[in-house]
Amino acid sequence: MKRDCDLAVVDIGNTSVKVATMMDCELLVHTVGHREKDWENEVVAFPKSLHGTRPTHWTIASVNQKRASALEKSILAENPNAYIRWIKHHDVPMNTCVDEPTKLGIDRLLSGFIASNRYPTPLVIVSFGTAVTVDWVGIDKIFAGGLIIPGLQLQSDSLSLRTEALPELQWGETETISIPGTNTLSAIRSGIILGLASAIDGFVIRYAQQSHRSPPEINTIITGGDAETITPHLKCRHQYAPHLVCHALMMLEKGDET
Repeated sequence: MKRDCDLAVVDIGNTSVKVATMMDCELLVHTVGHREKDWENEVVAFPKSLHGTRPTHWTIASVNQKRASALEKSILAENPNAYIRWIKHHDVPMNTCVDEPTKLGIDRLLSGFIASNRYPTPLVIVSFGTAVTVDWVGIDKIFAGGLIIPGLQLQSDSLSLRTEALPELQWGETETISIPGTNTLSAIRSGIILGLASAIDGFVIRYAQQSHRSPPEINTIITGGDAETITPHLKCRHQYAPHLVCHALMMLEKGDET
C-alpha cells in the first residue's frame, strides 16, 4: 500500500486541473485554471506543500492531451524518477454499453465508476464542466451513455462571438437570477443558468420514463466546477458530490473509498 505522501492524483480537464492527495484520511483537492501562469508547477507543488515530500507516484486522467504533456514535463523536471500512471479505459472496472467505448471521455467513465460504488443505481450523473454531461448508469451498474450540452462559459461565449450587440460574460462564484432579466447581462446570465437547470430537470424525467420509474426513484448525482452555480435552481432530487474523478483515481490506487 502506498503511503499518502507518495501518491498524488490529477484530473486534467479542458478548463482546469484538479490535483489531490490524502491527508489524515481526507482527500484534499486543489484546482488550478489553465489560464493561470505556471499552472503546471502549481499542480506539482501542491502535494509537497502538504506532506513536505514530493510524490513518487502520480495517477492521472486527462481529456486534454496538450495539457497532459505539459504536466508530465513538469513532474519529471521536479522528480526525474517519478512514476506516472495514465489511466485508460481498461483500468476502470466498469462495463459499458456505448458504441465506441475507447472514445468515451475517461472523466465520464471514472465518475460513473465511483458514483455506482457510492450510491444506489440507477443513477443520473451530471458533471458541470466546460461541457455538461448527463450520464446514465443502469440498475445493473453498466455505464449506458449520456447527453452532452454546452456549459456556462461555452454558452455565453457563443452569444458574444456570434452576435454584434451581446457582451462577454464572466462567471463568478455567486450569480443573481432575475425573471425577467432587466438588463442584457442579467438576461443572459439568468437565461443560461435557468436553461441549464431546466434541461437537467427534463433529462432526469426522460431517463426516469425510459426506465419505467418515477423521477424521485432516480439518484441524481451532481459534480463539476460549475455545479454550485446551478444546483440551487434544480427541481429534481439530487446530491452534490464534488471531485468525483479525483475520488475515483484514489480508489483505483488505494483499493478503498476515499
